[in-house]
Amino acid sequence: MSPYKHDSTASFGQGDASVSCSKPENGFGDPLSLFHSEKAVEELLQQTPVEGMDEHLIEFSEALRTVAKALRRAAEGKASAQAEAAEWKRRYELEKSRNMQMERKARIAEQNGNVDCGRVKNLDNQLMLQNELDEHFEDCCMKHGICSHEVLRDRESDSNSTVDRSKMTRKASFKLSWCCKGENGDQHKHDIVSFEKGNITTAERSSKQISLKWESDPQTVLILTKPNSVSVRILCAQMVRWLKEKKKLNIYVEPRVRAELLTESSDFNYVQTWEDDREVLLLHTKVDLVTTLGGDGTVLWAASMFKGPVPPIVPFSLGSLGFMTPFHSEHFKECLDSVLRGPVSITLRHRLLCRVIRDAAKNEYETEEPNLVLNEVTIDRGISSYLTNLECYCDNSFVTCVQGDGLILSTTSGSTAYSLAAGGSMVHPQVPGILFTPICPHSLSFRPLILPEHVTLRIVVPFNSRGSAWASFDGKDRKQLAPGDALLCSMAPWPVPTACQVDSTNDFLSSIHDGLHWNLRKTQSFDGPREL
Repeated sequence: MSPYKHDSTASFGQGDASVSCSKPENGFGDPLSLFHSEKAVEELLQQTPVEGMDEHLIEFSEALRTVAKALRRAAEGKASAQAEAAEWKRRYELEKSRNMQMERKARIAEQNGNVDCGRVKNLDNQLMLQNELDEHFEDCCMKHGICSHEVLRDRESDSNSTVDRSKMTRKASFKLSWCCKGENGDQHKHDIVSFEKGNITTAERSSKQISLKWESDPQTVLILTKPNSVSVRILCAQMVRWLKEKKKLNIYVEPRVRAELLTESSDFNYVQTWEDDREVLLLHTKVDLVTTLGGDGTVLWAASMFKGPVPPIVPFSLGSLGFMTPFHSEHFKECLDSVLRGPVSITLRHRLLCRVIRDAAKNEYETEEPNLVLNEVTIDRGISSYLTNLECYCDNSFVTCVQGDGLILSTTSGSTAYSLAAGGSMVHPQVPGILFTPICPHSLSFRPLILPEHVTLRIVVPFNSRGSAWASFDGKDRKQLAPGDALLCSMAPWPVPTACQVDSTNDFLSSIHDGLHWNLRKTQSFDGPREL
């Protein structure tokens, strides 16, 4: 079929212009021809008409303006279609690379004789593989130290396996099993589940509060302080002297703090420090306990120093507002003596592992250096005047498209920080979850979410976004996210253990009562008769 073609020519005085708009079979013309056609129409409209212009010429000029608008819309439509096609092509390449990685891992697993738990779909029809699977589960449990693959059987069905099916109960028997992605799998389950007669029940935890008990006496303490504070400097000197003289402990401090202590007195030359970042990465192998003197910001700084496992932290309150600092500095001797003697209640504060994937990356494994956050990661529009445009995915499921000032992905420890100011809920820090909180969304129905801890969130800046986005991690290390870039966020395997004054629940409720004056109001007066 030949393309539709329309030619229009008009002459006014000394100038003439021709407008030609061709529409091929794909629905879009050449962008260069569209540009020249629109330019020709504009020049024609700007020419001075001759005297005696009749109504027909006026109608013709209006028709030319309509043609110019149509050409502009066609060019914009083609640009949008090209951007969308590029986005789908990028997703296809990522999915293709992901599938190739999975197939490669599957072939390696088959060569090593591993059993893929995900391929066992119907256990009743594969009785010959049952013994091999049971042995695999037991070996994996012994290897990981936690029984993440425990198979829960129906006790009656096992004991009466030789009984005729007609004599069995009406309720079908089944078995439960947890499978992981090999030795490096990070989705280990710790649920306490009982199974009997086809009924599944969850048992109560044996201990609602996590307690830390020292198997050997602590030897080394790291003290981190809030800078530019005279009271903190005085308290740090007193604590260092007491820990060394009374408790005979090795003391580590920051290079800045060591210089301040030596300026005060040369007797502090026994205090140790580090020289470069390589020694900081090995601190968790030397330090038994961490003490922070400051507010929540000092606790965040202490957590950011450890890129892997974190020693127990004893946070002392010396800031203006603190939700993670339950200990009072004036009683530091009694508090530290109790912690060093043990046992002590602790709160495991989960962290988020954030990785940025650029558009030029070949696959999702080609990322920048990851960031660990204790409070939240924020994606905002920065100095741009345009609304943030973000596509959000939870594992392989599309969540929503965020249009507004930005998005907050917060831990439950950070639920009382930026997320709370943006309208999120306060969550107990022991609850393992990820808070999904929009910042000033462009929709009144966009409400915050709380997602389970085992999911992976992927935040993508689409190609049709008007501007870039900016990601900040606990308020630091801002990174620009250009169109096509993505941010992956999942729960980190290394939590931050903080010591409790009483227990995690009591400390959390005390912090929101004292820090936020939560639900503080005048008591309703009563001066009338009571109801019988």
